[in-house]
Formats: sequence, C-alpha cells, structure tokens
Amino acid sequence: MVSYADLTDPRAVEAALEEFDRLGRWTFLEKYGFGEARDYFLVTDTGRYDSKAIFAAAYEAQHGVPVSNSDISGGKNGAAKRLQELGFVVEGLDDERGRRTFTTFDAALREFRIPMENLPRIREHLARFEFREAYIPRSGSYIAMVPAGGGLVHYVNRGSIYFRHEDGRGELIELPINQLGRSGFSRNAAARKPAEVCTECWLELPASGVCPNH
Repeated sequence: MVSYADLTDPRAVEAALEEFDRLGRWTFLEKYGFGEARDYFLVTDTGRYDSKAIFAAAYEAQHGVPVSNSDISGGKNGAAKRLQELGFVVEGLDDERGRRTFTTFDAALREFRIPMENLPRIREHLARFEFREAYIPRSGSYIAMVPAGGGLVHYVNRGSIYFRHEDGRGELIELPINQLGRSGFSRNAAARKPAEVCTECWLELPASGVCPNH
C-alpha cells in the first residue's frame, strides 16, 4: 500500500496536471489505469482533474514507482486529502471550517463572480431540484448547493456544473462561458480578458457593459 505522505513535491503534481492537459483526460486515465473520478476533483483556474489519477501520476513522477488503482483510495483520507494538504483545491473535500453558508443561490452569488451569460443555464438546472442551502468553501472555488433531502451536493463552478444522479451517474454540464478549457473537460475557453463587473451586484457584465439588474 502506498504511503500518501510520501508524495511531498507540489512540482510533481504540477507535472501530472501538465501531462493530463497534454494527453487529454481519457488518454491520461487509460495510461495510468484509472477510471473517472466520482466525487473528488482537483480544481485549478484552468481545469478540473480526476484526483486519484493525478495523485498516482505525481507519485510516479516523484519516486519513479508506478501506482495502480488498487494501491490507493481516493477518499477523504486518501489521495484527495494528500493533494489538498499540498495546497491544491479539491472539490468535494472541504470541511466546515471557513465555509460561508447562504440560504439561497442568489445570496451566495453576492460573493462569487459568475459570467452573466452562464446564469440562465445555471438557474434552469437548479430549478429542477430543491435545495436547503448553499455554501462557498474556504477555497472560494465554487458554490455548493445542498439538496433539501440530503445527498451529494451540486457543484456550481464559473464555467460548469457537476452533480450526480440518483443512480450514481456523474454529469458535467458545460456553460456558455467556460474557463476550464485546458483540462479535457472543456475546450471552448479561449483566453478571455478579465471581464468588467457590476459594482452593485458583482456579476460579470455582458459585452454591452450594461448590467441588466440595474
């Protein structure tokens, strides 16, 4: 069994992320013998990555020792946790320390910038479910929507939505303006200049520069 603590070099993780981007998601997973992540993803400004496979590739990059899927677990006490300890943001792993909780999605939006072009698709998705609260983790990397009846949260990122169906299938919904372009999940994110934001509601302004809310 691999010792998670033996992965100590963040540069090895960066190398694994670069290889993921270079090969593409499916080729990367096939190369290292891993399936799709179910719950834990390493998230950067430019991508969303299967955390268990990234850990394995980084471990091999640092130590020269291959890691198989059966050698590690990807949960809260495994590969994902170690990546978080090395300073990376892991979606689905945050604890309640530093978490900001809100009663509604709109309330969370006051502290989380999302391109205006993406809001109609997000609202369309959220309207299909009932949620009891929203929260932004300490990392500030997404809005998590907690279902009213419990269960797995829905992750609303700036360029995508990720959630799991009742049968366990994961689904990634790409939004019109998607800034996760180089990870293999999304390829429609040409480099965008920083958008202007409304000083009243802090949402990104459309091309017209006029906020429709004010």
